[in-house]
Amino acid sequence: MLAGAVVAISTVGLTACSLANPTPTPTPTQSSVSFDNDWFVATGTDSAGTFDSSLPAIRVSIAKGMVSGQICNHWSGTFAVNGSTVSVGQLASTEMYCSKPKGLMELETRFLADLPRVTSIELVDGKLHLSGGGVDFTLIGGY
Repeated sequence: MLAGAVVAISTVGLTACSLANPTPTPTPTQSSVSFDNDWFVATGTDSAGTFDSSLPAIRVSIAKGMVSGQICNHWSGTFAVNGSTVSVGQLASTEMYCSKPKGLMELETRFLADLPRVTSIELVDGKLHLSGGGVDFTLIGGY
């Protein structure tokens, strides 16, 4: 009977200690965030200026270490994130020509040249920010 009382007191003591000193919940870090999603470029700037927002949206998909999308052509490449640093590998693309809307091919050429220059990634308020190398993109989650 005395042994049962000691066990009960020990259990109560352990419970009281664990309530008094709860284990803190870890705060998510940038490296624990998944950027895998379908995104659309909301704003973009580079050395040539601001991207024309009247042209069709640039779709960007990030999944499993790859980035891909479509403007006129389908394109893809590697996408490696380490903390707040990102590295975009050489992009491969189909080679169709799209005559409409006017300016689409120029937009595609700029974007595909700019994306590998990006070195920084950040997710703030549901918006993905890619920047570095004179490039700044803000993307919003898609479909």
